[in-house]
Amino acid sequence: MKKFFLTRILFSFLLLTSSIVFCLKNTDNNFTIMIDPAGDAKNTGRQIDDTLERAVTLQFAQKLKSEIENKFNNISVVLTRSSGDNVESLQNANFANRLDVDFYFNINFYKETAVKSQAYIYIFSYKDDFIAKKPDLYFYPYDAAHLINRETTKKSANIIKNTFLSGDNTKYFDFCGIFNLPFKPLIAIKAPAIGIEIGLNNKHDWNNYISIFLDIIDKLSKLN
Repeated sequence: MKKFFLTRILFSFLLLTSSIVFCLKNTDNNFTIMIDPAGDAKNTGRQIDDTLERAVTLQFAQKLKSEIENKFNNISVVLTRSSGDNVESLQNANFANRLDVDFYFNINFYKETAVKSQAYIYIFSYKDDFIAKKPDLYFYPYDAAHLINRETTKKSANIIKNTFLSGDNTKYFDFCGIFNLPFKPLIAIKAPAIGIEIGLNNKHDWNNYISIFLDIIDKLSKLN
């Protein structure tokens, strides 16, 4: 009887500890980034030369993922879609939140008509930055998820801005600023989330930005 009782205690302890481990966020040094190339099977995006935005953003995202995984052992990349996928409303937010990613990038390209390309940074905001951060156990409604990591998001935006403006990077584009607005692709994402929009003079010009984004992602992975 005593042996049975001790066995039950041990089993309960193991069950409890395994549940705790399962519920805790992964605390290793791995940094997970989710890249969301704008568009899907239904939403073609804008015309860029003889192709469409959805194709160009996916090419960029796939190439960037490959380069990140070849260069960094501690960074994992998840793409929100592949060719032919349909993306439903809030699907990407649910995906990112379930995976508990460390950073979320939304990528947008358009056909640039100016001589020099333009680049924009978007942060999701209802102009509610004055709201005090809630306790850790506070329940945030889905449309307030951006408040959970807003300070890290702001720091991330400044890292991206400074990288855009550093060295020879400015030869590719003019940086137009950081804009706080209710940018739909970023709604309900609790991880630090940034939208990037860049004009392309040519449909292949996205290749110019791979090395810049590698530099950005390396810096972001060291922020936390």
